[in-house]
Amino acid sequence: MAKLADGRGSGRVKARGLRRAWKWGAYWLAALLLMSLALDAAAMRKIDPGEAPKLAPDEGLLVLVVDTSAYISSVHVRKAGHGPIEGVLNRMEGGRNLQLYALKAGEYEWAEVNLYGGDYHARYSITDPEYRFKVEAGKLNYGGDLVLRATGFLRIFMHVSNRSLPVIDWLEAQHPAVYTQHGLSFVGRYPDPFPALYRSARASNAEEPAKLNAGREPPKPGTLPIPAEQMWKPDRVVDIALNPGGDLLAEVVREGEDRYGLELIDLVAGSVQRLTTRKEAIDSLVWDSDRILLAGNGSGSYTVARIGEAKDGKRTAQVLALDGKGAIVDLLPDEPGAILFEGYDSRGTLVVHRIDLTVGDRDIRSFSTAASRDRLNKGMSNDLGWYADGQGRLRAAIVKREERMVLLHGIAGQYQEVLELGKEGGFQPLALSYDGNLIYGLSDEDRDQRDLVVFDPATKKIARTLFSKPGVDVAAPVLDRRREPVAVRYYQSGRLVTEYFDEKDRALGATLQAAYPGRTVAVIDRSLDGKQLILWVDGNDRPPQIYHMDVAAKRASLIDEVMPWLAEKRFAPAKVLSVKGSDGLAIEAFLTLPEAPGKRPLVVLPHGGPIGVGDRLHFDREVQYLASLGYAVLQVNFRGSDGYGKAFREAGHRNHGKMIEDDIDAAVRAAIASYPVDGTRMCMVGASYGGYSGLVSAMRWPGRFRCVVSISGVSDRALFFTASDSARSAKTRALMERIIGDPNKDLAEMEATSPLYNLDKLQLPIMLVHGREDLRVDFEHTRRLVRMLNLKGRQPVVLAFPNEGHSFDQPLAREITWSGIAGFLREHLEGIAAPKTDSAGTAPAAATK
Repeated sequence: MAKLADGRGSGRVKARGLRRAWKWGAYWLAALLLMSLALDAAAMRKIDPGEAPKLAPDEGLLVLVVDTSAYISSVHVRKAGHGPIEGVLNRMEGGRNLQLYALKAGEYEWAEVNLYGGDYHARYSITDPEYRFKVEAGKLNYGGDLVLRATGFLRIFMHVSNRSLPVIDWLEAQHPAVYTQHGLSFVGRYPDPFPALYRSARASNAEEPAKLNAGREPPKPGTLPIPAEQMWKPDRVVDIALNPGGDLLAEVVREGEDRYGLELIDLVAGSVQRLTTRKEAIDSLVWDSDRILLAGNGSGSYTVARIGEAKDGKRTAQVLALDGKGAIVDLLPDEPGAILFEGYDSRGTLVVHRIDLTVGDRDIRSFSTAASRDRLNKGMSNDLGWYADGQGRLRAAIVKREERMVLLHGIAGQYQEVLELGKEGGFQPLALSYDGNLIYGLSDEDRDQRDLVVFDPATKKIARTLFSKPGVDVAAPVLDRRREPVAVRYYQSGRLVTEYFDEKDRALGATLQAAYPGRTVAVIDRSLDGKQLILWVDGNDRPPQIYHMDVAAKRASLIDEVMPWLAEKRFAPAKVLSVKGSDGLAIEAFLTLPEAPGKRPLVVLPHGGPIGVGDRLHFDREVQYLASLGYAVLQVNFRGSDGYGKAFREAGHRNHGKMIEDDIDAAVRAAIASYPVDGTRMCMVGASYGGYSGLVSAMRWPGRFRCVVSISGVSDRALFFTASDSARSAKTRALMERIIGDPNKDLAEMEATSPLYNLDKLQLPIMLVHGREDLRVDFEHTRRLVRMLNLKGRQPVVLAFPNEGHSFDQPLAREITWSGIAGFLREHLEGIAAPKTDSAGTAPAAATK
């Protein structure tokens, strides 16, 4: 008590009491906050089918959709940026899983995905603001499907895509009263007028969605001069590489769909031997030295072949696996038998280390605990890839910093940011100089075309220009073994040109071109002394061939045919057309004209992109397949195409459906006027933007074309902003808004140039081909177009492939597609239905559900 009397004790008790009171107050505050958040979560009420939800003034309805390829135990959402994680969809099998909720208006986000199965569990926390969505009071809201695709054991790829049409179908079936009262409102970053358009069109049609999803199968093509199976058979030669000494050539050949052979060709002895045969793909070759070869499979696995001396007409060879997956950083030209290799260790850390390729009898170790501990890239984090100088010193790295990709440059662990990557135009780094102090690359910044330049990391500026040609974009530099540029490659009149800097090389290049007139000739590999060359030779009417040239002997010999089954076929040559756009802009086009009496029907084949892509006069399967049917084929490098300079590319900006198609129109009229082309028998066939261009051209010039084929094509320009991998980041969206337009500001113009909103102008037969797993142009484009055409009683021909993306990977999908296109074109260009025999294969279900 005495201590209490002096006041010090009571003070301590009082302070302790205050601390205790504060502590309990904090607990109560936290508890109240949690209760408040729990009440918010509790306000997220599940609405059962047939239920008539009563909404408070600050509440809205929300359709949540998870589209998954694997079993998902639960997916959670929460209020954006805070709040408890709330499970909303549980125990989801593969396919689309939908649920309707009532909840308070505000911003929400997908927060967590959980995978359970037996003894395994993986949790994915989502922190990216791209996964946020709005809920507006009084509306039936939909923010897009959360799409989950398994990419491996406990690994998933996820994104959000606007697929409102199947959501509407589900609402009509499960919640008809709710849908009737509210309709559906897409609440993404950009508007989607389709739900309102469809609601109006559907009002007078009670047909079941299954029937409205259906499309006709394409007509059978009959007997084909070159079957699609033969034309799209994968290349026999996958890759080829010459050793530095110029006496050994390695070649990967494909045997069937799933067998690859690695062959060694002794150019001196003239012998060929098989080193290994395997089912696993081999798609890249590189010689580390005269007797050590590395073969990669495209997914980070490498095989090492050690070549010995010749014995009984063959060389001894030891073929080993390089343990671990990764990528070659540098071949260390001054250290034969060693490389720098990078890959991720068991902790997910990027490891760069030196590998001795001469050590090991069963395999060659790449990653180990010691290698991770002693990695050459110590002290770095978020590094994604490295570059070394000629002495093997790490000099540059690509690093992720928040939402940016940057290039660091330095030495001995001291690096500084010198460049932000991924910007449109600007400097594109390609290679380090041998000493590592300079970076070679391409740039069109403050220039009229894309030039080959040198970037100085010390000043963070372009130091000098190595090559510039007015109005011509450099495609790529050619580097020697010391990483010095010795030439550039660019396209002129559709053909690849290699322009050497050295006078002796220029003379050699001229000799090669003279030896193969009308062909593209490219040196794809050469010996260290430059006396032995490997040539790639092709033309628009000649499948690729590979030659070996002995420069001293002035002798070239054929090594292999890339497509031997087509080697004896005769293909159609191309004419180069020079035309003027509606504003006088010079446009180049290529007309492939098969031999035939009289005027040929015309197929217009616009390319994709449309910006930064171009047609070239290499051998093109699509062009020659169509020409084999007797059709002239027109390709147009309209404004926006690559190769013609910066101003030409930028002339395509915001001209989708407008002046781009004017350029195509000018080329069509020029072809009809100057060549034996039948202007009364024309169809358009295109993929991606080319599919859109075909539809919009037929829309703009009704009656001109007999039919249109759209492959993976855009039908709704605004939808491209909410259902494409191109729009997944703020940076790419800003670029899209500048190049394509902004749906928030330009929606009326986008609707006016979208086939989906102008179907009354599209009265001709339409064929639609699309992969259901397309990330670039979501299948929703085709789903919507098929539905609207069926509502108007004009059922299209449809091929829908379940497991294909934007470009088709499976040979069977390509065969079915082009056999179907042949039947469709024959039916409409030749005036009568094609014979109903010789089917090219069974088509997949022609439905868009």
